[in-house]
Amino acid sequence: MEKLAAFFESWTHYELSPVASHLAPASRRAKYRAGRHFAAWMRKSHPDVLKPRDVTRSMAEEYLASFRSGRSPVTCNLRICTLREIFRYILEGGDAQAANPWNRVRLCARDGYTRRELSLEEVRRLLVASESCGREWRMLFSIAIYTGLRLGDCCCLTWDAVNLASSIIQIVPRKTRRYLAGRPVTIPLHPELAALLGEMPLKSRSGFVLRSIAHDFTTRRWAVSRKLDSIFHKAGIATSVMLEGRSRRTPTATFHPLRHTFVSIAANAGVPLATVQSIVGHTSVAMTRHYYHPSEDALRQAVNAIPPIMTGAKPPRHAAPSSSRFCSRLKEIEKAKSRGLITGEEFHTLRSRILAEF
Repeated sequence: MEKLAAFFESWTHYELSPVASHLAPASRRAKYRAGRHFAAWMRKSHPDVLKPRDVTRSMAEEYLASFRSGRSPVTCNLRICTLREIFRYILEGGDAQAANPWNRVRLCARDGYTRRELSLEEVRRLLVASESCGREWRMLFSIAIYTGLRLGDCCCLTWDAVNLASSIIQIVPRKTRRYLAGRPVTIPLHPELAALLGEMPLKSRSGFVLRSIAHDFTTRRWAVSRKLDSIFHKAGIATSVMLEGRSRRTPTATFHPLRHTFVSIAANAGVPLATVQSIVGHTSVAMTRHYYHPSEDALRQAVNAIPPIMTGAKPPRHAAPSSSRFCSRLKEIEKAKSRGLITGEEFHTLRSRILAEF
């Protein structure tokens, strides 16, 4: 620590900055480790440099070249942005922006690899595998699938946030709790999730919904991660892959992609992205769009909507609806008639249209 003190003594300037004051403890520790790692490298590679102001762009790029070995572009870019932010506040004087060496370091090109969303078949296998581990784990996956909440919000969901009478969950996500003025998100309860929550005894509806999982998540998070890995393994889903050029395995299908799955299922079902954004608590539709993965049926439907363009081309013939779809549509209008939502004349008109299409 003493060897690094001469170079890293300006860390307090960053800790007292408006940005650092709003950081969660884990984020603060991660940024501190990043700064110390760079300070240790400077001490070893350039021992004559004792002040952050003396760091040049070439030194920063030299450090990045050594740091990049075996790491993903996303990890490298995170390190660049972290050091760029730290130097912005520890450099004193009016020309701090111009003196920041990390401002002139280009971000690494991404390799296009991202965590994939889970298919419905994989989700079903996860539910079966989680059920064998206990009721709480089945409930944890059900909450994630039907709400799109992040792992921490699912594990630490409280009964105060659940309103079974109104069939909604209203929660301030942990990730955005420190800013956006604690803006809550309102999530309607899916009937299956409402039924699972309704099965809980009344005397147990206080505190955390998942008591043992919440305890483990807040005291020994590694135990939750290990249990999730075993559930994915039971479901036959690989959670990581080994990519060429990386020293560690890269996550591919973990708990968080269930959030991607929720967004994609809702969007593919025709729910507007702005509505999905409101449910999952994204600050912009652009972020929700990043989570949205169009299904093949949605893509095909979009392409087929383009009218014929070539001269003489005949419009495509629409395939006749399947018998199951035909029967379901008839049942829908029959149910509407029995409830008095449509008149007898409207029922016969709609029935004639359905029969004509079939």
